[in-house]
Amino acid sequence: METRTLGKTGLKVGVIGLGTEHLIEDRTNMDAVIGMGVESGANYVDLVGNDPSGAFAEYWQAIGPAIRRHRERLVLALHWGFIFHEPIDGCQRSFDEALSLVGNGYTDIAMVSMVDTESLWQDWAREGIERLSQYQRDGRIGFIGVSGHNATVAVTAVESGLVDVIMFPVNLYQHHADPERQALLRACAKHRVGFVAMKPYYGGRLLRTRKQDRGISTTRCLHYVLSQQVHCVVPGPRDAEQFDETLAYLRSSHDDRAYEPLQAELRERLRGQCVLCRHCLPCPAGIPIPRIIDYLEWSEYYGPSHQQLAREWYASLEAKGSDCTECEVCLERCPFDVDVIGKMHRAAEVFERSG
Repeated sequence: METRTLGKTGLKVGVIGLGTEHLIEDRTNMDAVIGMGVESGANYVDLVGNDPSGAFAEYWQAIGPAIRRHRERLVLALHWGFIFHEPIDGCQRSFDEALSLVGNGYTDIAMVSMVDTESLWQDWAREGIERLSQYQRDGRIGFIGVSGHNATVAVTAVESGLVDVIMFPVNLYQHHADPERQALLRACAKHRVGFVAMKPYYGGRLLRTRKQDRGISTTRCLHYVLSQQVHCVVPGPRDAEQFDETLAYLRSSHDDRAYEPLQAELRERLRGQCVLCRHCLPCPAGIPIPRIIDYLEWSEYYGPSHQQLAREWYASLEAKGSDCTECEVCLERCPFDVDVIGKMHRAAEVFERSG
């Protein structure tokens, strides 16, 4: 497998890594997937389970032995916190416990999770980074990273000089023409911050649009991502079969990888789905339409466990779905026939209802 140097960390990582959040929590499955990754050169492994004695006990019981067995051949990213931004002392307790389960009490990267608002960056994340700096001095972690979905906040983190690695979504769905995402890629290159791309299939949505063999494929999705200024991509398979489909990229031909024709086809393939192109803006009511749709679809795809965070993002907006006046300006502008008004009503229902 091709390797790239993960920014200023100097770590050599295979261009395809492994996201473990969605792996079936079964010892046999974990052994098979981790073993498959090691043999193929997929050495970057993202470990999200940050509470080994609580919510992630089954995850660690299944994956821990496989990680320890192959520890010397892996580059590990262990997360600090999860989606609910736990109190710092709780993050540290869980991080310490997880650190003890990776084999040698050391992780190459400590990844501060889900930093998607400016306030989170300024308070919770920076306090976590301050604590993690002591871990660096003690030789228990190598580098510090931040994961998130807000490009503006991610750029702030990169430019702070406090971060060595960024983990951020990159995929064909969230179009290459997005200026904020391009600014993030440029900032990482300028500051030599490692870039780990997540969500290459947009949570599986791209693959669910496959309608013919010549269309969307895991290989084309991955090649699009790896053609950007990224160092590694971490798909999140459920089992060895799905991971094998991902690793088929390594055996693919030039024609198999050609994603360029898809960029024209996606206009039709994704008709009715918001692709965050922003043609609907500006909204006369000041509603940040693409952002609200993104929060809504992210929440509904991942379910109740992620809805609390999406509510926090939504609550920070000055104008919300309930401010929609149904003027239909957005419908006239949208090139993908998205039911914008319906989605604004749905967002109000999901995020603004009590309870």
